[in-house]
Amino acid sequence: PGVPKALYLLVTPIEFISTFIVRPFSLAVRLFANMLAGHILLVTFGVLTLALLFAEGGAFAYVMKVMSILPFFMLVALTAFEIMVAFLQAFIFALLTAVYIGGALHPEH
Repeated sequence: PGVPKALYLLVTPIEFISTFIVRPFSLAVRLFANMLAGHILLVTFGVLTLALLFAEGGAFAYVMKVMSILPFFMLVALTAFEIMVAFLQAFIFALLTAVYIGGALHPEH
């Protein structure tokens, strides 16, 4: 309300693009980036654990096998962290979706 009639031609496409393209895209990018980063961390520590566990030859092979416990525990800790992040992202996704839909359904629109 209160927008001059001449500006409706400019404001209408901006609102349409913002509501139907930018907001869902921002939700998708947020979710994708968090999932990708978590999975990359899990794969990295998983590969490190296996590489140390199955190290062959050399004087330090036994030490490497013993040291493989450290990245394994980090892998377990990161898995728990990933579960927490998944719940947090689900909550943020639902909250932002509700805010976006509420804003689109507001009587001013």
